[in-house]
Amino acid sequence: MLVQDVINLINLEADELLDEDADNIPYINSAIDYLSFTLAGLGSSDCMTTLQVVSGLSVPSNFIEFVPKNGYPVYISGDVFYTNTGNPVNIKYSVAQPHVSLITDTIPFKDMYISTLVLIASYMIKKKTYIPVEYTNSDKAFVSDVLTSIKAAKGVN
Repeated sequence: MLVQDVINLINLEADELLDEDADNIPYINSAIDYLSFTLAGLGSSDCMTTLQVVSGLSVPSNFIEFVPKNGYPVYISGDVFYTNTGNPVNIKYSVAQPHVSLITDTIPFKDMYISTLVLIASYMIKKKTYIPVEYTNSDKAFVSDVLTSIKAAKGVN
């Protein structure tokens, strides 16, 4: 899905509170970060990748944590990987999804996560534009319920 499509959905949800479509992009990027960290914490394969590590290799900028968290003969010092064995090691790790910068960019999530992304971005826009607290609290509660449902669907309590 394109960023413009998500902006259209945000405008419906947030009553077009922002003047320009591009003004939505920082909120979409914050929602991407929030959803990335939530899905990574749940062990979602949507936010995982693999890499062959050798000592001296730079840690990718989207690296969140090893999956599983322990057990690899690898450690990080600064922004560099080091292996305890001196040999290449294949690792699995969770990643943050990339940000968007243009309305023609593609959202880096499956379509099934778009409504959650829209709700998170809309909540942040409403909160920033000082919509009455009662209104944003119901959005916050709904987003929390949706994330709880995602956790349940992934078998995480």
